[in-house]
Amino acid sequence: MSVAPLHGVRVVVTRPRAQSASLVSALEAEGATAVPVPVIEITDPADDGAALRAALASLDAGDWLVVSSPNGATRVAAALRDRPLPDGVSVAAIGPGTRARALAAGLRVDLVPGSSIAEGLLDALPDPGPDGGTMVLARAETARAVLPEGLRSRGWTVHDVAAYRTVGVPVPTADRTTCRHADVAAFTSASTVRHLVEGVGRENLPPVLACIGPATAEAARALDLSVDVEADPHTIPGLVEAIVAAVPTMVLLRPEPADSDDARWLIEQYYAEIDRRFETGLDRAAIFTSDPHEISPPDGLFVAGRLAGRPVACGALKAVDPAVIDIKRMWVSDEVRGRGVGRRLLRRLVAEARAMGRSGVRLETNRALTEAISLYRSEGFVEVEPFNEEPHADHWFVLDFTV
Repeated sequence: MSVAPLHGVRVVVTRPRAQSASLVSALEAEGATAVPVPVIEITDPADDGAALRAALASLDAGDWLVVSSPNGATRVAAALRDRPLPDGVSVAAIGPGTRARALAAGLRVDLVPGSSIAEGLLDALPDPGPDGGTMVLARAETARAVLPEGLRSRGWTVHDVAAYRTVGVPVPTADRTTCRHADVAAFTSASTVRHLVEGVGRENLPPVLACIGPATAEAARALDLSVDVEADPHTIPGLVEAIVAAVPTMVLLRPEPADSDDARWLIEQYYAEIDRRFETGLDRAAIFTSDPHEISPPDGLFVAGRLAGRPVACGALKAVDPAVIDIKRMWVSDEVRGRGVGRRLLRRLVAEARAMGRSGVRLETNRALTEAISLYRSEGFVEVEPFNEEPHADHWFVLDFTV
């Protein structure tokens, strides 16, 4: 019996709860565990749709109406219930999802650009006639300026009106842990990116971020987030397909029992590598130990990274002080180096330490591990005087959460 492609993969769904069913169903059909963490809801604009109704009433033959999302299509259809569009007004929809919602609501759709972003529509729309023309953009209250600015530069009279508002909703504290322990966050709009970061903190984001298209990915990168998956086509099915395609290359980070065979194997790989790289080799008898019970809950933790089910990375937390906790046994296989796994692993261990209520983390390292030293410094760790007598250590670092 074949295993579903997303079997065992936990995906955070950030869409409004009332609109998450299609994405949840598509993910579960591929074997994923979909974890709803709604961070936004859709509401009427501040003027209750007055500007939208007035803009729609201004349209005449030769003009265009643009709906940029399924939510916009729903609001436009409601606004036109008592006063349909005049003959000769053309309708454009960004994306097949918007087109489907518009048709279901009784709107005719004349144009769907091949690329489901504002730039794609800008390329597909015609220039106005000799006497000019009006373009009504029914969009979210906060939206990118590229479309109205581009249309105005081509001679259109543009009414850019709010069809709806996207507002953040409180994220329960428990969802921070849910996100931290998930594998993927699926973002379907720029607002879902912003509000998930605000709601759970970037330190609690899943290690893999998947965006429905370039505009959403741009919003993530603007927050200095790394986008791992970008869907094409820019639709819900396209997003799920992109996640499925990326799974074989994903390194999934999970807390695991520190006394398992895989955990012991990973730690042995760590020892073997530092034995090769240290100038004097590794004296196993002299190092501070990390017995399984010392890196297990409630006071410790062991995190394994797996690629297609195979162990390829590890790191641990070991409690040696009531306030801070030590990061130990970080190792990444050559097979996945250069892909940011070490940085993700370090951030995951730091996030787990914060969740334990510690005031900081610390670690020591050898001068031969230059890439590790650079990583620690780039993540805000500060070099300090020695805090232990680890015989192989040349550098000691602390990350203080209270600063």
